[in-house]
Formats: sequence, structure tokens, C-alpha cells
Amino acid sequence: MTSKTHGFMPLQSLTQIETALDRLSPRGYMVGYHVRFSRPVRRICTYPGDWLAAYTRQNMIVADPSVVWAVLQEGTIRWDDLAEQIGDPINVIPTAAEYGLHFGVTLSCGPASSRSMMGAARSDRNFTDAEITKMYDLLVQGHDILARSTAMRPILVEALDAIACGMTYEQACAHLGISRTALRYRLHTARNVLGAEENSEAILKAIDLGLLNSNTYSGFVKGLPFSPSSTDT
Repeated sequence: MTSKTHGFMPLQSLTQIETALDRLSPRGYMVGYHVRFSRPVRRICTYPGDWLAAYTRQNMIVADPSVVWAVLQEGTIRWDDLAEQIGDPINVIPTAAEYGLHFGVTLSCGPASSRSMMGAARSDRNFTDAEITKMYDLLVQGHDILARSTAMRPILVEALDAIACGMTYEQACAHLGISRTALRYRLHTARNVLGAEENSEAILKAIDLGLLNSNTYSGFVKGLPFSPSSTDT
């Protein structure tokens, strides 16, 4: 089954959405919202601990057909149908069944550059079409809520990225083709959007949200190696 249909009444918060998803997924679920640079903006997982331990220990994510399908597709698919479409070279789905995840569904929505993905499981029977449609609707709602809360104009991201790369203010101005006043304004606005006091804190938050790639951040753990001119706010 593949579907993009959703039409349920919207809920008010991510907490309500995730509570509803929990009720619909007796054997647990995993959702990663807005996966960017291979990292989600928000991740929730309620799968059994022994299954998660086995999954992690065997590094199953590298060939998990559920993940592969969600990266490539939008919509929904029951795990019964994954093997035919994607294949399962390391037997992720049969192994999941050994831990009580006998039936499952994968759902995904959003553009490839910022996709939200979900898997949900039962031990007793397959999910009905109505249950899958409702879960997809909830996933889309969560995706949309986080899209609104994490949206930031590209020019603000570019300004942060320049500083994250270790550029001084002069170098960043030359790189972006803007004045020092404009750069200060963009960085100030980015800090406000992200709720940060300093550029280094804003950069870390932007990385956590998937807006920046941590590989460009020269001082990821200890903070940027600022020169005197690059600390100007």
C-alpha cells in the first residue's frame, strides 16, 4: 500500500501527535522529523530496548529496507511488501519479528532534502488502511509544525555558515558580498530566530536542527577559534 492521503483534524502540539502515534503502535514506533545531513531535527523512538540494542549492535541501519524505502519514496508501505520492492540483504525484517515486531509499516513525507520518516510495529496483526492513513496524517502534521518552527531564511544560514567555517567578519563580508552592517544584522537576526546569545551557540543550534553541516564547523566541541574581529556582534 502506498498513500499520501491525510484529512484528520489537526492536533495542537507535537506531544499530542506523538501520544496518538504511541496509541496506534502497540509494539513501538520511531520517527525522525526533517532528516538533513543524515540527522533528524527531532527523533522519537519507543521500540523495545532489546530490539534497539540488536539493531544498533549489528549496524542494521546501513541496509534497513525500511530506511532505504523512506529515503527514496514518499507515502506508506507495509513491511510485508518491502522485500519485493527493496530487498532485505541482512534480514532486518525477519530479525525484527524475532523481537516481537511481526507486522509493521513505513511512512515518509516531505522533500528529499528534509524528509520526515517513520516506522511503526505491531505483534498481532497488520495495520489497517485506516490506521496507516491516520498515522500518515499525524506524521505530516508533525513535519509541518517543525517546518514552521525551524524555518530560517537562507541568507541567515549563509551568514552563520561563513562564521562557522572560521571566517573573520571581513572575510565573511567579502565572501557574501555584503557590508559589515548587513552581516551584523543577519547574524543578530539568526541568533534571535534560534534563541541564542552568541554566534557560537547559534551555530551549534543550527547544526542540531540540520541547517548547517557540522563538518564545516572548525570548533565543534570547544567553540569557534574566534579572532578579535570575528567576535563582533
